Amino acid sequence: MRITEKYLYAILCGILFLSILGGCSGGSSSHGTTPAALASIEVTPTNPSIAIGTTQQFKATGIYSDKTKKDLTSSVTWSSLSPAIATVSDTVGSKGLATAFSEGSTTITATSGAISGSTTLTVKAATVTLVSIEVTPTNPSIALGTKQQFTATGIFSDNSKQDLTTQVTWSSSDISIATINSAGLATSVGAGSATITAASGSASGNATLTVKAAIVTLDSIEVTPTNPSIALGTTQQFTATGIFSDNSKQDLTTQVTWSSSNIGVTTIDNAGLATSVSAGSTTVAAALGSVSGNTTLTVTSATLVSIGISPTNPSISLGTGQQFTATGVFSDGTTHDLTTSVTWGSSDSTIATISNALGSEGLATSVAAGSATITASLGGISGETTLTVTAATLSSIEVTPTNQSLPNGLTLQYTATGIYSDNTTQDLTTQVTWSSSAETFATISNADGSEGLATAVGVGLTTVRATLGSVYGETALTVTAATLSSISVTPASQSIAKGLTLQYTATGTYSDSTTQDLTTQVTWSSSAETFATISNADGSEGLATAVGVGLTTIRATLGSVFGETALTVTDATLGSITVTPTNQTMALGTKLQYTATGIFSDSTQVDLTKQVTWSSSNTGVAVISNGAQTKGLATAIGVGSTTIRATFGDKTGSTTLTVITTAFDFIEVTPANSTIAVGDKLQFTATGHFPDGSTQNLTLSVTWSSSVKTVATISNARKTRGMATGVSAGSTTIRATTGGMFGTTTLTVSP
Repeated sequence: MRITEKYLYAILCGILFLSILGGCSGGSSSHGTTPAALASIEVTPTNPSIAIGTTQQFKATGIYSDKTKKDLTSSVTWSSLSPAIATVSDTVGSKGLATAFSEGSTTITATSGAISGSTTLTVKAATVTLVSIEVTPTNPSIALGTKQQFTATGIFSDNSKQDLTTQVTWSSSDISIATINSAGLATSVGAGSATITAASGSASGNATLTVKAAIVTLDSIEVTPTNPSIALGTTQQFTATGIFSDNSKQDLTTQVTWSSSNIGVTTIDNAGLATSVSAGSTTVAAALGSVSGNTTLTVTSATLVSIGISPTNPSISLGTGQQFTATGVFSDGTTHDLTTSVTWGSSDSTIATISNALGSEGLATSVAAGSATITASLGGISGETTLTVTAATLSSIEVTPTNQSLPNGLTLQYTATGIYSDNTTQDLTTQVTWSSSAETFATISNADGSEGLATAVGVGLTTVRATLGSVYGETALTVTAATLSSISVTPASQSIAKGLTLQYTATGTYSDSTTQDLTTQVTWSSSAETFATISNADGSEGLATAVGVGLTTIRATLGSVFGETALTVTDATLGSITVTPTNQTMALGTKLQYTATGIFSDSTQVDLTKQVTWSSSNTGVAVISNGAQTKGLATAIGVGSTTIRATFGDKTGSTTLTVITTAFDFIEVTPANSTIAVGDKLQFTATGHFPDGSTQNLTLSVTWSSSVKTVATISNARKTRGMATGVSAGSTTIRATTGGMFGTTTLTVSP
């Protein structure tokens, strides 16, 4: 066959192009960087259950050979093994959206090339019907010109719950006040109130949205965290909180315009997530209209030394889940939450799976009884812990706090703790379905991120219930018409060194002489932010950060009532750190809370437990948590000795911890044979006595119970473990159980 001149010319041009391309790339591909290969695909959520006629959005997360991860939801090919039960969309714009048609189970698969991942979707019987729709937040108030995201949660006849935000029909009773789109995002148009409704079939739910008049203006924007420092290669999530002229506050994180003054150091996206690029400092700013706020972000060249996973070696029941947190320890002694940055893995996905999907990173789901190693990896560094899934059955659910009284208009966070047949406990707050027997008095949230948050909306009595399967627990909530008389801010008149933080608490005293923790509901302010800032961001309300030497006034405001206290920031330097308790002996499988106290050059002492970096010299004997909620909590996992260290900057304090297998002689519960009045509380302590006469505090390790819950309840919740509450006159036996041993005492409740 004759090759034409035109064809020959094309071949020569192609060869010339490839030669130039090869030269520009620095030679052959063997000298370049080999791109990471897709190793696996994870489909989340894991094994969900939905009702006939509803939908479920799935996500596909690609895990690569270099341990990086990427959202592949819109690029994979989606399929359903049994489309008669449920289909899954592979159409651009709706990829991964499954629709349920009939009862049964189907496998949902995401495929990219030769790699695929799957999960099981269960469709519940037609007899499982949508009973009600809960719209959250309940009765929010926003400023004119801002927006509010609503969530619709469906409650079904089998007491299950499902996010229906994108499936319901949203409407506003007055579009001259607020409009709302199909995704539940409301936009304020004028001052006043409008009813926001979410409807599906015959079920509906609503909330009242109040738009404040234009005279309520945005005074300032607070960017948190304040002046953080992160290592190169990590990210930092910022929050923008608007402070308005009526002393109210509003989360504006998704509404402001974010910017970084030096994008060569850090970039920041529209959601406030900053990504480090190089070592240095940059100003991160959030602006809305003419109002802005900012903070300084420092990126260090510190390298990742280790990753700690918390909680350590947890045990959960089959059918439940566990949220893990990854904390990175860096070469400069700092720590950083890496939960959303690491790649999570499970050594045995037939026992438990763990999510890498955006929004659910580190969430483990139990599949079968057994043990699996949970790992968190970033670069060449990884950490691990053991997750044990037991076949224990749920015996009861404890709802705390018990029998509360709440002034109208306030909120109260409830916790659901499951008590299992093997005497273990588990926090089920995010897994139960919450309900209020009288929603005209109080509502309670099932929305992601606010599960168990009750809002008082009318004066009267309601029962708050937490249900999982056929088991439930409940407690009474009384909403009163009491008005706020005063606010006290504690601790009072403090002095701290520059660079430290201090957590404040706001306590309201009401016209009926009751008190209420208002820390998360007041608006916090500092009179001199050049000396100290104080947070209004969700999850860190009342946390003051010392940034300069001088005196400031910390104020907490709710409506027209406020309380305040003085805070002095000094230039004192840290001299030493003391770790307590010292030289402890503990039993295998138990827990012990450590405290780090800093001694400064001006002779002041500061609790640094939450600010130090904790470590154990022998993690085969004991591990110690750096998780935000469990810092300093040690868990004994092997026999032997280890050194527990607390490090802050260039200072370290330490003590020795010995773990033994010797069983306790007995468990003592104190105070013994006590009496309290109805409504009063009493903290109990469990102490294990060893044969050699030594003792160990077991308050955090035992399972607490009350023989007569109508007389007194006792908490197994993390923050209030061992706290008893008097319910009615009579006597009850308080028991502390661990393993096969227990200790008891009598509690009498007087009228």
